[in-house]
Amino acid sequence: MKKHLYILSFASLLNATAQSEFDYKEFTKTMCSSEFHGRGYVNAGDSIAAQYIAAAFSKIGIKPIQSSYFQSFSFNVNTFPNEVSFKVNDEALQPGIDFISMPQSSGTWKNRSCTEIVYTPIYISGKDFIENYRYYLAKGKKNKILVVKNDTQSKDSSLNLHFLIEDYAKKHDVIEVVEDKFTWSVRQNAFDNLYLQIQKSALQNMASTDLFSIHIDQKLQNSHTSNNVIGIIPAKRKSKGSIMISAHYDHLGRFGNKTLFPGANDNASGVAMMLYLGQKFKTKPLRKTDIVLVAFAGEEIGLLGSKHLSEHPLFPLEKICFQLNLDIMGSGEKGITAVNGTLFKKQFRQLSNLNKRLKSVPNVKSRGRAANSDHHFFTEKGVPGFFIYTRGYNQNYHDVNDTFENLSFNSFENLSVLFDLFLRRL
Repeated sequence: MKKHLYILSFASLLNATAQSEFDYKEFTKTMCSSEFHGRGYVNAGDSIAAQYIAAAFSKIGIKPIQSSYFQSFSFNVNTFPNEVSFKVNDEALQPGIDFISMPQSSGTWKNRSCTEIVYTPIYISGKDFIENYRYYLAKGKKNKILVVKNDTQSKDSSLNLHFLIEDYAKKHDVIEVVEDKFTWSVRQNAFDNLYLQIQKSALQNMASTDLFSIHIDQKLQNSHTSNNVIGIIPAKRKSKGSIMISAHYDHLGRFGNKTLFPGANDNASGVAMMLYLGQKFKTKPLRKTDIVLVAFAGEEIGLLGSKHLSEHPLFPLEKICFQLNLDIMGSGEKGITAVNGTLFKKQFRQLSNLNKRLKSVPNVKSRGRAANSDHHFFTEKGVPGFFIYTRGYNQNYHDVNDTFENLSFNSFENLSVLFDLFLRRL
């Protein structure tokens, strides 16, 4: 790894995992701590997490697949590293709760004379915006900002309006007023304009005399380096192939220097399950099949880590018997879903029948092919596998409430038994 990736020493991370048995709850809690900065791209949170996972591999006895646990790759990423603030008539709003920058937004400093901008809002309805879109697109005004209420009647029309507002943001500063919770993400690009969302509850009368004081610090990082973390548990005898168990460890990071996206369910819990299974297979390896464990980086920004490994494999893809990709392992009260279940019907029947006998979770649902996690590029290259996630009462996703405290771990240990037996019987 490059020098700038060494944020915490490997030795200190190893001491943090020094337990006789892998503690999945303590591991998940640590991954969600503020010291990991949301495992994103501010303060090298993803690099801190990568080293912590490598230390856990080492403690369990999982060897690196080559000379190092790490496979590096680079990409651009838009970040909001320092101060973010939004005042309505001098009343401060809470970042991540009352307002948020859309992931492709610029900051208030770009092409401006000062960091904080005072705007006069122009409030309009979604219907007005749609009907007069060309007029508004041509009439952007300095120090005035269009505030569009996403007040349409259906999910489809709301989504269509959102995309239209996003298109407008390529030309002018804009704020979208929403009522649903924020679902944040990250992007590799940045617009030249400010693009925010604000909760309707944060605005009172929406008067023409309102004043918005906004300060958004934003930085587009070019060639940010992240690392897949890869280990192997060799078969007892000469290997004839491998099984890959994977989970992405990255999350959304920080929005400003005070707002953290912990990413507990998505996906500290999935990495914990991967390591918990790794300990089981280390204790009792397969006879003729290697177990390869991969903690992917860059999933949240477009499956970049898994794409990189699929294009630069460190082990033969054609010898992978199966991939089990894990995400959102912190609940399970309503069961699990297997993406690719309709594609690999024999393996899905095996998993479903095994669950019926073990009663690990209430049910196992099947989905078709989908490019929604790190199984995708391997499936496209002919590797059979499932992307499995739990379903439960915890609906915190890509928001500030996806915390360790909100995880139930209701089915974690039962699922580990199910997955262990399923993989051993392939």
